[in-house]
Formats: sequence, structure tokens, C-alpha cells
Amino acid sequence: MAAVKSMTGCIALAVLHCISLSTAANPAAQAPLGPAITHYDFDVTVGKRSPDCFEKDVILVNGEYHKQIEVTQGNILEVTVYNDLPSTWPLVSEGISVHWHGFSMNGAEWYDGVGYLAQCPIQAGTNFTYRFQVNEQPGTYFWHGHAGNEKVDGFTGPLIVRPAGPEPFTYDEERILFLSDNYHTSATALTFPLNRPFDAKKQTNETGGWDWVAVPQAITLNSHGFYGDCELLQGTNTAIPPKCNVTTQWVPPGRSKFLPYAAGTNPGCKRENVTVEAGKTYRIRMINAGSLAYLSVCFADHNVTIVAADAYPTNPLTVPCVDINLGQRYDVLLKADKPVGNYWLSALVVNATRTGSPAGYGVLRYAGANASALPSDPILQPESVPAWTFGTVSKITLPKEYLDASTLPKGTVLPLNQSSLAPPNATKTLLVNLTQPLLPNGQLRWALNNVATFGTPSCLPTLNLLRNDPGLMARDAQRTRVGDMPADLAAKQMGNDLNVPMYLEDGSPSPAMPMAGQDFMPLQKGDVVDVILQNLPANANGGDYRPGVGANRTAQEQHPFHMHGHHFWVLAYGLGTFNEAANTSSFNTANPPFRDSFTIFKNGWTAIRFKADNPGVWILHCHTDWHLFMGQKMYFATSPELAQPPPADLPTCPNTCMYNFGPFSPSFVRAKWGSTGYST
Repeated sequence: MAAVKSMTGCIALAVLHCISLSTAANPAAQAPLGPAITHYDFDVTVGKRSPDCFEKDVILVNGEYHKQIEVTQGNILEVTVYNDLPSTWPLVSEGISVHWHGFSMNGAEWYDGVGYLAQCPIQAGTNFTYRFQVNEQPGTYFWHGHAGNEKVDGFTGPLIVRPAGPEPFTYDEERILFLSDNYHTSATALTFPLNRPFDAKKQTNETGGWDWVAVPQAITLNSHGFYGDCELLQGTNTAIPPKCNVTTQWVPPGRSKFLPYAAGTNPGCKRENVTVEAGKTYRIRMINAGSLAYLSVCFADHNVTIVAADAYPTNPLTVPCVDINLGQRYDVLLKADKPVGNYWLSALVVNATRTGSPAGYGVLRYAGANASALPSDPILQPESVPAWTFGTVSKITLPKEYLDASTLPKGTVLPLNQSSLAPPNATKTLLVNLTQPLLPNGQLRWALNNVATFGTPSCLPTLNLLRNDPGLMARDAQRTRVGDMPADLAAKQMGNDLNVPMYLEDGSPSPAMPMAGQDFMPLQKGDVVDVILQNLPANANGGDYRPGVGANRTAQEQHPFHMHGHHFWVLAYGLGTFNEAANTSSFNTANPPFRDSFTIFKNGWTAIRFKADNPGVWILHCHTDWHLFMGQKMYFATSPELAQPPPADLPTCPNTCMYNFGPFSPSFVRAKWGSTGYST
């Protein structure tokens, strides 16, 4: 039975959102009120929905798919999460947690929501309240699960921070465009095969074989899409279908992948309509909350002007389409200055990043246009929209008023001891190489500096361990400089005593061969760090032990990276191999954008700078969910001994923990969750 849900200050349990603004009978005689409290209850359950016309089980919050919340800057945000997921719902990490994507959480490090980093996940049948003051830049964010891959199943939604004063932009109305990708099976079922041996010679009937998740079945706009866009459209629809190739469609037993065919009577089967009135200017808050798809969003016949990136304002940049990677947010202004009618709204997978992916299509509908008609123009194809170049992304810059203390807008959130957003000089530099090694046990991983970092290593919050014992990293690292992984890991999926290799990014050489473990960069509060992330071939740095075969595994992918606990300055992008002498002079230290998510391009590098102003342990990771699961992350440990004491009511850790590098054999899956189809 779920815990009883209470809402202090709300009149009835049916009210799911309330703001506590208590007043006394004689306000003049009372002390000034403290920050207002914005409270939400999240009742997390499983239900059936059809986000792309295909009915499946998804994770719901209060019965809503992709629930939206908002809070005013300076308010206290309280979110009580009730984990009412059924025990038969498979999760690669026991329990759930909530991350407030883009929030720096300065002074609220225990509530960042990464499972086993600052908190143990919220176990089934229990609840936990996140409570912290929102000292964040007003703007566009989102929330999502961060214990496993539950975000892919719908445990996510928009999060808007309203300014305490006036908005910095002038517009008439606003709209949210929440973008995601949709699979026809659960995230966990897709995840299991990622841990099975990639090397065919190491595959057995017991282990099963490795299988990639492949492209999604649909792209959704505000939770609506149409998986039929990947098939030849039938009937009266005259729109030209996009060319795509969904090669892997997992379908529940007994159901054809072509059924139920899209129709207006199917629940959730609709194209998203963004309705505008002629003559008005709209602020559109764009959020890419997907798991794989790097999107280019286009409004047919309309240009848009970018005015903010990851919540912080930018110099206006007018573009025909917006390339928005996983985890990124852009605020754009759209002028409804075309003839009244219907126009295609397209969310296309950025050209050449995921060949064969579907696209998402909605309608920009002017009030007064035929509400039952689709636009008559042909829909865009991904190959017809050029991807952004370095020339485009380099034009996303900070406005000059944010670079001078005398003109800084009120309410701007700054790093420690900064009087403006002008970047300080760096005191440390870290070069991070991205590869995709094949480890000796046959598992394919993603690694940073030859370390594939796996989660749940101690079955206790890492921040608590380091806060209580700041010397832990240095002691453990001395005995684990070499090697691949504990010999018994391949036999483990559950436990609480795994001996985890630890590597410190402290200027010492990276491991000579790829290893599985934890990758830490120890920092002191106040350090200013340049991080250069370099995209290398998959097999670089000894990343494939197979003679002949491994030498040919040289592919690269683009990667969307996100950093917790900080915003940072994006200084430069480049192609090829980073050369300090040649490339440092290209760094934009005059007005670089201040962001929390960025792209590392194929065969390229990206340089960022951040101020370590936030005591705690913070994760830097790829926001492709499947890459994160496969180890593409590292931790910045900033003066963890200065972290505040943990809240007394942090979720209780389970007796045993599931390791995300465990093999997840079909027999293990059946034993734990039964024969539910999730073992495929």
C-alpha cells in the first residue's frame, strides 16, 4: 500500500499544486514572510498511453505523462515523490530519483537526484521529499529520473523557473515545445542486451548476445507523435512520408508492429498543434528530453530568434531551424507574421547523426485556419536541412550587459565571487579523451580517459563516503592504477561489497588499457578548470583486444554532454585533434555562452571552463541515455569535506544493489521479473 499523501497548505488532496503564501489576520503585526513554498506531490505509477499511436506501459506522475511544473526564483521547491511503481516493473537500478536538469543546486547538493551519488534511490512503496530554495537563473529547464533509464519511459517533464521581477524578453505569449523520442518497449528491456557480450566468441546460450537499442519508433512533440510516419501512409493522408528505417521494433507478443494502425480514435494519436494568433510574438521554450535523437526543429516559412540557451540569455540569433541536442534548451522568439494558415512544425534528426531515424511532425496553426487540415506543402526530410556548423554555434554568445557588473540585470545568478558572467582565467586544465572500448570480458563500454565508469559501486551515496573520509579517493586510487575490472564482476548483478577500481584525474597518466571503475577529478573550492573533451576513434588507446577485427572499429559519434552542479562557459569547438599551442588562441573568452549542456562533434573537440564553486560530487556525462549506462561519465569532487551534513530523511539504501555493468543474462531477468517479455 502506498504511503498516505499529505499536502500542508492545500485545501484538498485533489489539489496537486499549491503555493504556500500564508497570511495572518493582522499582517502588519507579523514578521516578514520567508520564501514562498511551491509544493508538488509526484505519485509515480505505471499506466497505458499511446504517445505515438502505439499503446504501451509508461511511467506517469499523478496520472500525467511528462508532467510540467514551475516555480518562481527564490521560492522553496518541495516535491514529495511517492514510488508506487509495481514490483514487476523492471528497473536497472532499484528505485527512482529525480534530477532537476540545469539546476546548480548550490547549497542543496544532497537533492541533485543522481542515484547513489548523493542519495540512494526511493524504493518501491516509500516516499521522499526534495526541498530546496531555487537560487537558479530564471528560464527553461526540465526534470527527469536519474537512477536508471526511467526517463525513457516517461519519468520526465518541463520545469520552468519564473523571474521574481520582469522577464528579460518582450513577447505576447509563450509556448512549450517538449521534444522526446519514443520506443515501443520499456527502457529496461532495451538496456539489458547492452551488457551482453559484444564479442561473438564470448557469447553463450546463458549470456545471450549484445544488441544495440537502434533508432526510436517515433519523435514526439509535447508527448504526441505518429509511428506511422515510418511506414507508407495509407488512406486519405496525402503528405509525403519521411524516409526512415526503423529496423528494430520490439512488440508485445501477439501484436503486429503495424497495429493498431494510426487513426483519430486511437488514444493519444494526434499531431501536436501549436496555435498562434496572427500579429503576436511568441516565446517558445524548446526542450530536448530524448534519449538518442539530436534534433533540428523547423517552423515552415518562419525564422525564429534564439534569445536564451540553457536558461541564460544570449545575443539574438535568427535562424531557420534550431539544432537542439539531448539535455539542451533554447528559448526562441517567433513572430506570427505569415498569412493565416497551417504550417509544418518539424523535428528532424540532425542530418547524418542517426541515419534511418524517424522525424516528428506537428502543425503551427494560426487561429482561424482550418483545424482539420494538414499543411499542403511537402514535409521536410532530414537530409534537406543542413546541420549547424561551428560558424553557427560560435554565434551563440553572452550579451554585453551580462559581462559588466555595472549593467548586470537584477536576478542574474553568478558563480562564486563573480561580479559578472565574464569568464575568469583558468587555474587547471583537463584533457578528456572519449573512446568506446571493448573490455576483456567482452562487454562494449564508453570510456573517458580509458575509464568506463559504472554506477552503484558501494550501495551507499558517494558524497557521504567522501565527506566523511576525504582521503578515500587518494588511498583507493594508489592500488588501482592498472587492470580492467574485478574478476568476479561478470558473475555479479546484485551485491553490496564490490571492490571498485578508482582512477584520479590529477595529472597522472591515464590507464594504459581500458578499465571499468570510477573516474574522479579532485578539486578545491574556487578552482577554475578548463576541460577539453576530445572525440577519438572507438578503438583508440588500446580499446579493442581482437586482432585484426578490432583495428577496423574506428567509428565515432557526436555526444551531448551535461554537467551537474554548474553552468560553464563554452569556449570553443574544433575538428581533428586538439593542439594546445594552436587551438587555445581560438578560445572565446570575451563573451562565450554560459551553459550546462554542450555537443562534442564527430571527429572533434569542445573546450569548456567552469568555476568549482559548489562543494560536493558532481557528474559530467553524455546525455545519450544508453551511453551513460555504458559508462560515459566522470565525477568532479569539489572539497567534499565542505558539503553540508546530509538530511536526516534521505532515502534508505537497499540491502543489495544492482550494478549497471552486470551481465543481465536472460535467466537472471526471468528470475527477477518473471516471463513478462522484458527478457528479449
